[in-house]
Amino acid sequence: MLKGYINRWQEREKPEQQVVDYWFSSRIEGAATWPTKEEAESNCTIFNHHRIVIPSSHGGTHVCADFKVEQRATGEFVAYCMAPFIVTETATGESTNQ
Repeated sequence: MLKGYINRWQEREKPEQQVVDYWFSSRIEGAATWPTKEEAESNCTIFNHHRIVIPSSHGGTHVCADFKVEQRATGEFVAYCMAPFIVTETATGESTNQ
């Protein structure tokens, strides 16, 4: 199991689909931030309810759950979960989680 930080998210173009895509980073520096722990915790509740499904390094898929908050710096809180992420590298050599 690897730690995956929420990097960004985007709602699909068609509102009636009610689908949100999520991206993860294996590095805390690439994580989305919130200014307070409470705001980050509130978003963790949303992430837990959205049933975020990822390809699993064990085969098949995995539903991400039990999102937690970590403080990155003063006034910077990030959200993460532990999951069997498949780590890939971007063209710039940055590791990302799928």
